[in-house]
Amino acid sequence: MARERGLPVDRVKTLISEYTTGRSFGFMGEPGVNVLELNQALDKG
Repeated sequence: MARERGLPVDRVKTLISEYTTGRSFGFMGEPGVNVLELNQALDKG
């Protein structure tokens, strides 16, 4: 993803962590990434 967008890997990792939501009730399910918002942030660089 970083290579395709021409961004540093650290920047992409930071954005991914910013747009990752936690588990429901703190223990159920898996963390999820808001892909739409992440892609919009990646577009901005």
